Amino acid sequence: MTTAHTGDGALPPELEAIASAAHDRLQAQTGEDLSAVQGAQRRVAESASAAIAAGASLSAIADAERAGHERAKQMLGKDVLRAIARAAKHKHDADTAYEQAVRRAGRLGLSHREIAAEASVSHGTIRAILTRPATGAEGNGTAPSQTTDADPEQPQP
Repeated sequence: MTTAHTGDGALPPELEAIASAAHDRLQAQTGEDLSAVQGAQRRVAESASAAIAAGASLSAIADAERAGHERAKQMLGKDVLRAIARAAKHKHDADTAYEQAVRRAGRLGLSHREIAAEASVSHGTIRAILTRPATGAEGNGTAPSQTTDADPEQPQP
């Protein structure tokens, strides 16, 4: 029967194959290619079958799979977190640009419904943006733009 680790801390070849396949599967799962995920999953199953045939215990196989996942997490984690930080900055910048454009449209006197139609949101969303205090570059301490609940394009009773 194969042990989970050799004396020098490395996995035996049949368990290393499982760890490597599990690493590749997790790496494929973080991508967009479904066929790569399926291929990596098949490799994990084939490696596990080979390890069982070589006499490895199920717990050693599970440990090797966890080790492969941990390697992938350590290797890919920092890159994924950096990508999240970049995406969050892009989202913040886009949200800021969106709100600035809505505020400019409000200052021009465009109706909430007209702005909302272009933004594909409800006029209540536009009203909320225009009535809350501005943040960022537009947050210069001045009062928020003056708006009313009435839509200028709607006839008044």
